Amino acid sequence: MEKIINGDIGSVRKSTLEYMESFLGAVWNPGSFLPAEVLDMMEEVTLETGREVAVALDRKNRVMGISIGDDKSTSLVEADLRRGEKRLCGIRLLHTHPNGAILPSEVDINSLHSERYDAMIVIAVTERETFRGINGASATFLVRNEDGKFTSEETYGPEPRRNFDSFDELFYRIQEIDNAAEDVEDVKKDAEKVYLVGVLDPKKNYGDRPLAELAELAESAGAVVVGELTQKKEAPDVRTYVGIGLARDLALQRQAAGAETIIFDDELSPSQIRNLELITGARVIDRTALILDIFAARANSAEGRLQVELAQQKYRLPRLTGRGIELSRLGGGIGTRGPGESKLTTDRRHIQRRIHALESALKEVTSRRQLMRKERQRNEVPTIALVGYTNVGKSTLLNTLCDADIYAENKLFATLDPTVRKMTTDEKRDYLMIDTVGFINKLPHDIVEAFKSTLEEALFADLLLVVISADEENPDEKLRIVEDILKQIGAEDKPRYLVINKCDRAAPDFDFYPASVYGKIIRTSAKTGEGIEELRGAVIKYFTRAERSFDILIPYTDGKMQSFLHEKCFLAAEEYTEEGVHYVGRVPEELFYRLEGYMNGK
Repeated sequence: MEKIINGDIGSVRKSTLEYMESFLGAVWNPGSFLPAEVLDMMEEVTLETGREVAVALDRKNRVMGISIGDDKSTSLVEADLRRGEKRLCGIRLLHTHPNGAILPSEVDINSLHSERYDAMIVIAVTERETFRGINGASATFLVRNEDGKFTSEETYGPEPRRNFDSFDELFYRIQEIDNAAEDVEDVKKDAEKVYLVGVLDPKKNYGDRPLAELAELAESAGAVVVGELTQKKEAPDVRTYVGIGLARDLALQRQAAGAETIIFDDELSPSQIRNLELITGARVIDRTALILDIFAARANSAEGRLQVELAQQKYRLPRLTGRGIELSRLGGGIGTRGPGESKLTTDRRHIQRRIHALESALKEVTSRRQLMRKERQRNEVPTIALVGYTNVGKSTLLNTLCDADIYAENKLFATLDPTVRKMTTDEKRDYLMIDTVGFINKLPHDIVEAFKSTLEEALFADLLLVVISADEENPDEKLRIVEDILKQIGAEDKPRYLVINKCDRAAPDFDFYPASVYGKIIRTSAKTGEGIEELRGAVIKYFTRAERSFDILIPYTDGKMQSFLHEKCFLAAEEYTEEGVHYVGRVPEELFYRLEGYMNGK
């Protein structure tokens, strides 16, 4: 992308222009509708010059253009990405109002309709004795009529404060509006075309399509796979991964297929990326960058965004010198979500500072999560964690067992944020079920480290339900990957049951009995209900088998013990007599000592 600031720049200081130029091509805070760093730049330049500043952002938060005008208006940023009359252009335009007006002008609304921007965002900037800076924002976007045409607009806000997190929900609203009249062929035509490459160990059996999982990852990121290439080799080439000859063939094949990006099935070194981009003439990313990109698109909570960005920054720091066609923060498309800088030394300092800030923020989040765990432990509520490969139906199982409605979709990494729901039994006893992020082969180390606080939900659970899909072609390998990751976080010795889900989709000859590390093996289908009650009963039995029965009389004056019985025990009978309250029930083994002094009371 050419680094040019549009508009009347004659009287703008050179240092200010360089500062603005450093934002061009950069990707800022994926998942944030109004990225804080971009707002800071717009605020600073507006206050310095007294002029309007406009920034065009695509849906990946890449800065597509910047323009500077006068105190009343600015020219439109030239970043036309329209994809047919029925769709929005995929760009949202942020611009400042130096006069402090929060709502869009008539010119703003006309531009919104003519360019079909995703949204027209007004950033109100004021300069008074009492306040100097951004004092609010609004976002206006197009809406469709019954015929599917964009005929009117809706304004979100205005928000008079600087905390604009609530605007993030507009990502989903605008996407729904854009998709309302879309047809599948239009989407495929506009999607990024990618070519897949992998090196296969000759000693291993990869099935009919060895790059099937990589293809599914690419499609989850919104790409269309137009070709695949594999090479059987004991180890990837240290310079070009597939060898110089095959790399040259790859250059021709990807060009013939019209691929813009080549995705490799392993993590590449900076020199490999540089060499491959020079040979193929295409943008090159590896499996790790692809997974990080999907995580960036799926992260919804504040904690999830922090974790994803930390993993991205740690991945990018050692690769700053290795970018070829996608120089530092100049790239776009899959694998480029996340901040960086245009100059190497500035880049390093920026990323190192950001890593430190993210780690500090995550420490606070981890502390809060630990307090929540301690509270659950103090209340002695049994906890069950659902763990397993991605897209095996863990969220759907949780919804079925707990009568919940958490987000569940048939796609990779639909769940990134741990979700806790309560399962109540007929005996009115509560159990907490925790849905965790799915695992995958070659899960990047930085992701495991960044998500440690959420993965540790499995470590501190009383029972693990390891879920696997019955329609899986290679269940042993997928189960090995899950167990390896559990070992990484120290949960290899936790008691666990194996749940073979999606039995309604199992092949007729599916017959899978793994090692005896699992206390029980239960076959279920969250869709048809098969095995759900058996699974529920197995969970309840696991926690009730270590209980002891009691038959005691508690004096009316001992309110503390009565409260304990109601809170910590299962009561089968409760009868009020002249001497006190007669209780019959069960108590966890480790709490039985609390009742021993009352055992002869009846």
